[in-house]
Amino acid sequence: MFLNIYPKRILGSLRNLEITVWTWIFPFFLSTLFYFAFTNLGASYQFRQIPLGVVDSDAFRQNAAFVAALEAVSGEGETQMFELMLLAGPQEADDLLELGDIDGYIIVDGLPKLIVTGSGLNQTIAKGFLDRYIQTESLVTELLFGASESSAAASSGDDRITSGDLAALLTPVSYTQEASLTSSRHSDSVSYFFALLAMVCLYGGFQGMISVAELQANLSPVGARKTMSPAGRFRMVTYDLLGALTIQFICLTTVIAYINLVLGVSFGSQLWLVLLTCLAGSLLGLSFGAMVSVTSKLKEQAKTAILIAVSMVLCFLSGLMVGGINYTVAQSAPVVAWLNPAARIADAFYCLYYYETYERYFLNIGIILGMAVVMLGVTAVFLRRQRYESI
Repeated sequence: MFLNIYPKRILGSLRNLEITVWTWIFPFFLSTLFYFAFTNLGASYQFRQIPLGVVDSDAFRQNAAFVAALEAVSGEGETQMFELMLLAGPQEADDLLELGDIDGYIIVDGLPKLIVTGSGLNQTIAKGFLDRYIQTESLVTELLFGASESSAAASSGDDRITSGDLAALLTPVSYTQEASLTSSRHSDSVSYFFALLAMVCLYGGFQGMISVAELQANLSPVGARKTMSPAGRFRMVTYDLLGALTIQFICLTTVIAYINLVLGVSFGSQLWLVLLTCLAGSLLGLSFGAMVSVTSKLKEQAKTAILIAVSMVLCFLSGLMVGGINYTVAQSAPVVAWLNPAARIADAFYCLYYYETYERYFLNIGIILGMAVVMLGVTAVFLRRQRYESI
């Protein structure tokens, strides 16, 4: 019986237009749309070095403290603030500023001065740095020379502090080191793909709905023939669901391969656990569709509409349409978040991508499998109670 039902269920799923559209074509289309919409989402918020000019002069070169402070926050590296350009004179600086090659330039004539033509973020950062330097220099000079004798000491050539000492005091020093708790690079767009995979898992409900519908004599001729069969009803639906689970898992594997290999979106290094999540999510989706089909006496079109509507609401709350809404729901209504199957599936992918430990991941898998068992139990109860006076 298994060799008769199982392969035919797989062929039937491949020939079903509704399943083909919702579980194959739509996920590929939506993942491609996400790629083009969100591929530069993180890059738009990434900090870039600010192009800043400095007019070369004797006053600038003699101000060792200011030179040291600029060198400390410029140069190569992701953490450096400025990309400095040493300019020959104010005329060259004005020309580059007008062309937009620099966001501003500094002239050292006594106190350093910043010349800008706009009021954007880069100009604000440059002005903030310069104001902080001037305040710090004034504070250090006052502390070292004394408030009452600072000007006299400076004019009399007091050598209690050298320019090198002042430069050392004004040079920023970091006593911490940035360390990542995970080997995966942060991405603002990957959560959308996690929610997309959760949606594909729930769309496995179409498979479960068809498996149960074809076992009910009042819904289709196929159901009437299966009901009259001497084979056990639960054996038939089990083999049928296994075939549906197989094709749904293949669908998810294909979608993941497309997103990862073609679109270049990484799901982390734990690929076998990603596939385990897909398998558990597929089982949950099948169980959900089977329960919707067996507990309702509505027509097939109405059941399909219910399945799509409920899946979309659950996926919306998991972050498919609006990024970050899943965290808002988790904070304001944690019970709703934990009982949302789409959120648990997406969170399982999230745990594999960011976390180095597996406690939260296996908690999600346990909840997913628990939901699937409950739904399958409800389906079994309703199937057992179904009786027909005549067929």
